[in-house]
Amino acid sequence: MATLTRLLSDATDQERSRIIKRVSEEGEKISLDETPWVDSHPRHPMEKKIARHISRSTGIRDHSAIRVMVELDGRGKSHREDNHFRFRAEKGIKTIDISILLWDDLWLNFHTHHFKDAPPWANTTLQGLLILLALLIVIGLLIARRMARPMAQLADAAERFGLGQPQSPIPERGPREVRQTIHAFNLMQQRLQKQISDRSRMLAAVSHDLRTPITTLRLRAEYIEDQEIREKTLATLAEMEAILSDTLSFARDEAADEQARSTDLAALLQSLIDDHADLGGDASYQGPERFNFICRPVSLRRALNNLIDNGLKYGESVVATLSTTPQRVTIHIDDSGPGIPEDQLEAVLTPFYRLEASRNRETGGTGLGLAVANSIILAHGGELTLANRPEGGLRVTLLLNQLTN
Repeated sequence: MATLTRLLSDATDQERSRIIKRVSEEGEKISLDETPWVDSHPRHPMEKKIARHISRSTGIRDHSAIRVMVELDGRGKSHREDNHFRFRAEKGIKTIDISILLWDDLWLNFHTHHFKDAPPWANTTLQGLLILLALLIVIGLLIARRMARPMAQLADAAERFGLGQPQSPIPERGPREVRQTIHAFNLMQQRLQKQISDRSRMLAAVSHDLRTPITTLRLRAEYIEDQEIREKTLATLAEMEAILSDTLSFARDEAADEQARSTDLAALLQSLIDDHADLGGDASYQGPERFNFICRPVSLRRALNNLIDNGLKYGESVVATLSTTPQRVTIHIDDSGPGIPEDQLEAVLTPFYRLEASRNRETGGTGLGLAVANSIILAHGGELTLANRPEGGLRVTLLLNQLTN
């Protein structure tokens, strides 16, 4: 209407007739008359809104020159969209009549009753599309979950295998690429477990088989007449026997299949400290009275016992400290000994490495204590580090991740 008003205002009489004829449609009537079809000014909110829009679009400031009448059976509502005024009719609207006074005292009259309700199938189609979309989303989520479940199982198994926990083969399910990945992981896990088992059995067999000749040598050494040579020979054989015993114990630990279970770690650490204190060692504990932790208690007890033994062997006192967070457990074992040279802090964690070149068991041990402890902590998915304390002595730090099950 606004565009038509501007066109007619500038057109000649002949042009006006052509314009009106072209824009008239079925159900609409447009004419130029000396009198308006609408006698009253807009009263209904919808009528006022239409009039205001026409006024803004045409530049007609005289509100009496714009008259609108809307006849309703039901309800109608208007709204603004993208800076254009639009009228959206709901069922029950019968007619709209508009009269606009042009500059030459002629009225542009407009009448329409061309309002069509939405076809009856429109709502049904929209509902069907929404239901179909919802079904597609649900199906997509189910497919994604089906594809993601095998990968989640693989990730969980890989994490637990890295923590040293034996895993049964993962069912090979999912897409072809996922099945191939799971198959490769199962095969790798089987081979690694077999290699570890074979190595541990071989080490245990060698250590066991050497016990017989050592026992024979010990019996023969008793017949050596020179007392000094006899004592040195027996001491060497005792050292060899101790090394074999530690090696056999190390091999057993490597091959052990201990199941992880909930353990009071605070009580375990306190009991070790109390045992060493009862034997005369200056050992103390700092930390909570109770703390449940999922671990392999037998192997972890041995690791902690080795570390406390080392601390008391090379230092006058040991302090064990336990601290926890929701994700991690930290254990510090501090001694007052001479510490370890910085360039050997990592080397002492390897099997059979001893600081003393003399290889005297009374001072240097067999070189397996720290190696065994480190192996056990690694099997728990943790980390063992050594550091010299500024005030003197060695600090052994154990970092263990908390497991949920």
